[in-house]
Amino acid sequence: MNKCDRFAEVTATVELIAVEGRKLTFTVEAHDGVDLISRGRHERHVINRDKFVAKVGAKAAR
Repeated sequence: MNKCDRFAEVTATVELIAVEGRKLTFTVEAHDGVDLISRGRHERHVINRDKFVAKVGAKAAR
């Protein structure tokens, strides 16, 4: 990798492709201005923040 490559601009494109209950599925592509450098799929889950924080607090207290 030469010095210029370390500072190349990378653009990511993300598209929400599916919603199944609380599960969200996205496609992701990364492009360096010349070539497509990565492509993948990413999943996230929507959570109830208050319930999550309470569980984490209870676990930390043990």
